[in-house]
Amino acid sequence: MFTKKGDAAVLAKLGEAPAPYGEIGQRLHELVRENAPSLEPILRWGLPFYVKDGTDICYIKTGKDFIAFGFGEALNPAYDDGAHMHPVVWNITSLDAATEAKVGGLIKKVVA
Repeated sequence: MFTKKGDAAVLAKLGEAPAPYGEIGQRLHELVRENAPSLEPILRWGLPFYVKDGTDICYIKTGKDFIAFGFGEALNPAYDDGAHMHPVVWNITSLDAATEAKVGGLIKKVVA
């Protein structure tokens, strides 16, 4: 497994995505760093991951027609007791203030 660490490596990878997904990915990276500065940004399997003590917390996956933001299943901030389905990943088509607030809140919840 090939791993690169740090903001520069993750931002460079996100910058490879086509518009508008590269810009959305870079803003998602900023949201992770603002809301959970203790998470370590790394590249693993070609994807930006954010880890704490060796545990995957969240990740960003870009493609030519999408960008996805997800959480590891072990620490899912969107888990809902009593529900039969639990979201772990969201396809993001754009970022507005409400979406940024939702993503930021999920990030804060999972590292709390």
